[in-house]
Amino acid sequence: MKSILAGEGLSIIRIWHRSWRRGKRRYMNKKMPVLIILLIVVTGFIFEPALAILPSQADQNIAVEHDEAITASQSQPVKIGVLANRGYDIAMQEWGPTADYLNKTLFPLQFTIVPLDFNEIPEAARTHNISFLCANPSVYTYQEYFGLAQRIATLQVPGDPEPQAVFGGVIFTRSDRTDIAHLEDLKGKSFVAVDKTSLGGWHAAWAELLKAGIDPEQDLYSLTFNGTHDSVVFAVLAGEKDAGTVRSSQLERMANEKKINLSEIKVLNSQEGRYPHYPYLLSTPLFPEWPFAAVTGTDHELSKDVAIALLSMDPDDPAAKASRGAGWAVPQDHTKVHELLRSLQFPPYDQYGKPTIREVLNQYWQTILAVILGIIILVIILAYTLRTKRRLKESKAELLKTHDELAQSREEILDSIHYAQLIQQSIFPSEEEKDMYLGEYFTIIKPRDIVGGDYYLLKETSDGFFIAVADCTGHGVPGAMMTMMTSTLLCQVMTGNPDGNPAFILERLHDLVQQTLKAQSDKKHLENGLDIALCKVYPDRQEIFFAGGGLPLIIADETGVREIAGDRLHLGFSREKGEISFTDHMIPYTTKASIYLITDGILDLPGGPRGHGLGKMILAAQGDCDRGAPG
Repeated sequence: MKSILAGEGLSIIRIWHRSWRRGKRRYMNKKMPVLIILLIVVTGFIFEPALAILPSQADQNIAVEHDEAITASQSQPVKIGVLANRGYDIAMQEWGPTADYLNKTLFPLQFTIVPLDFNEIPEAARTHNISFLCANPSVYTYQEYFGLAQRIATLQVPGDPEPQAVFGGVIFTRSDRTDIAHLEDLKGKSFVAVDKTSLGGWHAAWAELLKAGIDPEQDLYSLTFNGTHDSVVFAVLAGEKDAGTVRSSQLERMANEKKINLSEIKVLNSQEGRYPHYPYLLSTPLFPEWPFAAVTGTDHELSKDVAIALLSMDPDDPAAKASRGAGWAVPQDHTKVHELLRSLQFPPYDQYGKPTIREVLNQYWQTILAVILGIIILVIILAYTLRTKRRLKESKAELLKTHDELAQSREEILDSIHYAQLIQQSIFPSEEEKDMYLGEYFTIIKPRDIVGGDYYLLKETSDGFFIAVADCTGHGVPGAMMTMMTSTLLCQVMTGNPDGNPAFILERLHDLVQQTLKAQSDKKHLENGLDIALCKVYPDRQEIFFAGGGLPLIIADETGVREIAGDRLHLGFSREKGEISFTDHMIPYTTKASIYLITDGILDLPGGPRGHGLGKMILAAQGDCDRGAPG
């Protein structure tokens, strides 16, 4: 019992201890924010004197940082990036004195000129490789738009009666080009400009060409950019290009440098009447001159000192004259430059007027959804179509393969059949044999297929010759095989019985064919044989002995056309049981007689207006009308 109570008492103590700890944590969690606030307030009262002097200390720290910046500037030269639109050497000649002026005015700071081409400026500004930038307004506007630079002064050029802080572009050609007098005359001509990012050397002229109805990309024969103003002027004067554009004052500069003669220049779209006090040749509206800008990140006090020094430059200072300027003015309004670039949709306004994705989604979400659904449906249809097309392609490939195999097989078969044709034709009498025995004759043999079951033979005897026309069962290859077999047997019989009459020859041929085709006696569907007309001709006696099995002989002479029918028997067929006999017909003939031996194919061919067969009598009569072709 005691051990149980002791155990229970120990459990109670442990439970109370855990409850006290949980309560303590809940109390501390509730009171902790209040304690922190009280601690901050007490600390503020304790350290109030120190807090009171913090602003003064901050000012001291800022002053120290500024001094450190000035010290750093003194130890490292301040880089001024300058657009070298006439080349690096000329840029150093024109802007080097400006660096000397700042070195002298803001001593001990050291300034240096960094010539940059059009493509190098954006990277130099982004990477802070330069502290200041002096470039044409289009190049500067791009930097300003993206927060990379801020103008602190604007270049002035000599003017009458006072310096000018504006410039433009001049479009020109050679003075001897009588075919070019207006901007409209530039259609189909070659044109040269300075650079795609040059305001005076391209943008201003571009806008004027558009106003004149000329699209440079479509209406000019060619459009090239030479990179510098001087090269543009030289290209036009040398006749390499029909016309070009440079910034205003460029032609006068080069004339003063004795590089060109202004009498060789013709200005197009002159703006002299619009700007009578502007002292330079001009073809476009005026825009703010080159700005001098501080690159973002440059010390503000340094920028202020440089701006004051530039604005204090005398118009006659050597630095001003070297840059062909007349000192510096306060920063000019660049609204016109922004409007020009916006109208040309040139960077940074190449996306101007194009709605953002969010605007398109907000306004056209229903249409977009419908289009997406339509695309999904089209994709499904396309996938099904492609799958079907793939299957058809596979089927087509199989068909083509089968077709090729069949074509190859057909070609092989045809080659074999054509060779068989040569073999079959070898049993026909030669032209020399026919000329020797027949004199005047004609033969017509046109099998339905390449080879066929019809043939004819000539066989010489001691007192005359045999001539036969046969029609074997079957067409094509089967018929040709029958011709080879029966012709061989017929020659065998005629050779063995040279004095035999036609009837005897046919009877012996019938027996041999049946013996050769003995298998067909047990298979009725293999009924094979031949029809034949056989003549033995005795030229000296002018007599013909004829016997036929299924085929006639037709003779046309002075008495008319008559048919000598053969026996109604067919050679070789198993249904012809027992011995069969054929009838000999002795037919005298004259030299004017025409003898015809024909098979049924010639007679059965349809023709004429009614589509009837030729017929025996018509064939003989037609042949009799032309005695030049007896047979």
